[in-house]
Amino acid sequence: MNTALSLLAITLYAIATVLLWQEIRQGHARYKLALLLGVGAMFCHGTASFVGMITPAGMNLSLTEMSVLISWFVVMITLISGMLRPLLNILVVIFPFTAAVLIITLLVDTPARLLTQPGGMMFHIILSVLSYSVLTIAAIQAIALAIQEYRLKHHQLRGILKALPPLVTMEEMLFELVLIGFVLLTLSIGTGLFYVDDLFAQHLVHKTAFTLVAWACFGILLIGRHRMGWRSRTAIRWTLCAFALLLLGYVGSKFVLEVLLHRI
Repeated sequence: MNTALSLLAITLYAIATVLLWQEIRQGHARYKLALLLGVGAMFCHGTASFVGMITPAGMNLSLTEMSVLISWFVVMITLISGMLRPLLNILVVIFPFTAAVLIITLLVDTPARLLTQPGGMMFHIILSVLSYSVLTIAAIQAIALAIQEYRLKHHQLRGILKALPPLVTMEEMLFELVLIGFVLLTLSIGTGLFYVDDLFAQHLVHKTAFTLVAWACFGILLIGRHRMGWRSRTAIRWTLCAFALLLLGYVGSKFVLEVLLHRI
């Protein structure tokens, strides 16, 4: 990963966050400038990710590089989706979240995990990255929904609450994100089966187990919504629990293997 570009992206994300927060708290007309800075940060972020992943020896799929790539997709998907749905205001959370990911990846050194002949594996990788990215946005959406519900309950109607869409819209968007993420995760798991020869030899046992449990939790949440009309509080709990399992399966297993055990 290119350090200079990463630092520039972090700086732009930080400034954009401050401007968005000022817009929310004080109503300053800096929203367009914040979005422009966010797009610039996303460009630097994506370039840094591309430089770090594409090497002469092959594609680097280490924990740090994949984290940078997923966080880039989170920003890009949110910005694009914001043209269709009122998702842009959660950028006040996504921008600092992404900057934090970049800072951590600059500080944590993980060994390169090179894929020399991607071939059909690329399709599985793309699906995995997309599913993790969408479900990350869903988790952030669930946190925003929880804050919104809490502040409404306690009649705290100022600040970030004014910037968020109505509670019903927030809830609908959460289930839309979970559904899209669930479909992508299902496809990712299905395509991944073609590349598993030995779960133990490939160090995939924990990742596979946690991913399948997370997939089941997301599936139960969608069924509960359809059959029993599950609403915001239940949706928030199931979304965050399922995402925590997914995070533990992917980031947790790769952290242990690459950072603690230095295995690839």
